[in-house]
Amino acid sequence: MPCEHVMRRASVAAVLAGMLLAGGCNGGNSDKSNDDVSGPAPSPAIGTAVEQARKDDTPVAQQIVAADNAFGLALFDLLNQGATSNVAISPTSIALALQMVYNGAEGSTQQGMSEALQVQGLGTLTVDQDNAALQAALINPDPAVQLTTANSLWMHLGQNPVLPSFISTNETYYAAEIGDLSGAPDNVNAWVASATNGLITQILPPGNYDSSSVIAVLANAIYFKGAWTTEFNPNETTATPFALNDGTEVTCQMMNLTSNFPYLAGADFQAVELPYGQTGRLGMLIILPAIGVDLDGFVANMTSEKLSTWIADLEPVQVSIGLPRFTATYGQSLVKALTSLGMGVAFNADTADFADLASGPGVHISDVEHQAVVQVDESGTVAAAATTVTVTTTFVAPSISMTMNRPFFYAIVDGKTGALLFIGALVDPTQGSG
Repeated sequence: MPCEHVMRRASVAAVLAGMLLAGGCNGGNSDKSNDDVSGPAPSPAIGTAVEQARKDDTPVAQQIVAADNAFGLALFDLLNQGATSNVAISPTSIALALQMVYNGAEGSTQQGMSEALQVQGLGTLTVDQDNAALQAALINPDPAVQLTTANSLWMHLGQNPVLPSFISTNETYYAAEIGDLSGAPDNVNAWVASATNGLITQILPPGNYDSSSVIAVLANAIYFKGAWTTEFNPNETTATPFALNDGTEVTCQMMNLTSNFPYLAGADFQAVELPYGQTGRLGMLIILPAIGVDLDGFVANMTSEKLSTWIADLEPVQVSIGLPRFTATYGQSLVKALTSLGMGVAFNADTADFADLASGPGVHISDVEHQAVVQVDESGTVAAAATTVTVTTTFVAPSISMTMNRPFFYAIVDGKTGALLFIGALVDPTQGSG
């Protein structure tokens, strides 16, 4: 099916599956019992701090949202440069997963991670408290939208080297459920599949996860599903040419709709936001560069501050929308990009310092994998993303037309917190169609 390739706006699933922490000795046991742990329950738990933030309706600190958005855009730019296929990631999910592991870093490793994650000047406690409030704010954002976050911490419960303080922090601020690595990778992948409603089925790669090499796996999952506030009529969907970057054309299934939407005409782009659900708190922001404007260059010059300004400047206008129906899939190791962003020390066995996670020589991150799936059709959006981090040891105006018939940038945005839940670039709506 042409054009079913990258993203769906009304339901979004994002998963970050895991920080794989291998190696090390010494440490303590979790306060949890070791009896019940072949795997955590699939339904997400609410940690102490998250529950308290929800009860208190704690405002989300814009410093963590700004950091996550800036990190996500910088990472996306690196992944998107020169890409010949669609790129899609979840900044919120990747940031949450890496910030869970950030609690275990010390010295130059912590400094490098803070630089990459753009949380310089924020202590780990501040990051954790801000994340608790963010996770609480994302619970039940709209009566017609499903949005859940879930975290888990997988360890060898029989001989557990993970420090009790690290376990406690992730349980308290990230509601991390406890699971046993004796069944890895199958039980971790099953948890991820459940948390993403089957959109991501295998994020943790095959391998040896025994206690001689693997310390822990941390997993984060975000699932979103919502219908467009104003749905597209399937009878109005037509086969339409879509211009690729190389000047050739493919045919996609273009959904069409005319209605009032928040809209902005910039000097070299058009922007529109398509809301989800009953309240419109969540929406898909679509930015279409003008004809002749290169998408890669446009994205490279885009900042979280610019995005925030553009979103604030959107005004309701009658717009005739043309949006491809698509499904996008993406998978990539993030090691090279994260190294470029400043956290290379975390990947070096000779220099990495994860003393607050587990003691032992040579504990370092050996790989970071990310997968994403985004589906968009006439009814809404569904998306999922997964990331594994492996740590090893050496041991009403004039009618406006906006037809996305050429490469464009998109983001799924939480209007309350400003968090970028998903961002992507659609360069070919026929890629990955089934």
